[in-house]
Amino acid sequence: MRRIGTLSDPTKARRFTDYLFTQSIECNLDIEKTTESGPQTGDNTNGEVAAGDYQCHLWIRDEEQVDRAREELAAFRADPDAEKFRVASEAESLRKKKASDAQRKKQLVKKVQHRTPGGMSGGGLSRIGARQQTIPVVITIIVLSVLASFSTGFDRPQRSLIPGEPSSEETLRNALTFVEPSDYLIDGDPYASIKKGEIWRLVTPIFLHGNTFHLAFNMMALFFLGSAIERIEGSVFLAVLFIASAIVGTLFQVSLPPESALPPILHGLAGSHSSIGASGGVIGLFGYLWIRPMLSNSYPIDISPSNVAFLLGYLVICIFFLDHIANGAHIGGLFMGMLAAVVIAKAFPGRFP
Repeated sequence: MRRIGTLSDPTKARRFTDYLFTQSIECNLDIEKTTESGPQTGDNTNGEVAAGDYQCHLWIRDEEQVDRAREELAAFRADPDAEKFRVASEAESLRKKKASDAQRKKQLVKKVQHRTPGGMSGGGLSRIGARQQTIPVVITIIVLSVLASFSTGFDRPQRSLIPGEPSSEETLRNALTFVEPSDYLIDGDPYASIKKGEIWRLVTPIFLHGNTFHLAFNMMALFFLGSAIERIEGSVFLAVLFIASAIVGTLFQVSLPPESALPPILHGLAGSHSSIGASGGVIGLFGYLWIRPMLSNSYPIDISPSNVAFLLGYLVICIFFLDHIANGAHIGGLFMGMLAAVVIAKAFPGRFP
């Protein structure tokens, strides 16, 4: 907090702080009255006092707003009766609205703390409000991912003991991947199986994972991000957002050029016809929760800036320093989630004003 100056008239000082408030600049007013027995200080901004022997100290909360506040103070001193500074009624309306928003957020937090153990406020998520208690979609995705991953040998299915005959793990894996290996071998078209009408392959690769760490990491992220969205927005919304983000991520990954067509520094952005995993959908949920609160002040959840920086940094590390990562799926899913946040906020502005 920084003091930007002092005014001698409490009425004008309040007029100036009202003006700053309408400009989204938080200013504390500390009125000091000098008497024969010595100075008396206090935050008396709600009382009515007449101009006299006063010192009204102006304190700005945000360091980044100090310079602008000083410029406004200079303009106010030059002409304190200017029309633009007479905004008492507007400032009062804004204060009432701010108080109402704060009360509503407080009620949402109390509601979720009442409904769920621990209030679900950890893990970098805050301001969570609940609309339903159960999370059937999150649980279903986790169960299907575990079953599919273990049943296919984590993308390393056991070979059949009978020559020329695929094992059950191989058969299941080939049925769930984006393209049937035999179809891809014919002409190298990653869309060959889908062109034959096997549309389910747009979704089923989501449930396959390459190893236990891949599975565990994605499922934990899905649980924290997905359960928050499902409680607030509902099961249908979460299912659509997750699947749409995952599909967009997979299509983007498949459509990227091969490693041979890229310079070495961009090999992390190479495409692959065998992209698997739920990370595209999970990062889509992150993208939604990252952008949505920016567009709706009363949206009852946000992600801390440190967690945003961590995940974006992780994506960059994956692209430039780690091998065998479907970075195209990450990028496609992220942008799909961000786009969904913008579209929903614009289409339903009254849902979370």
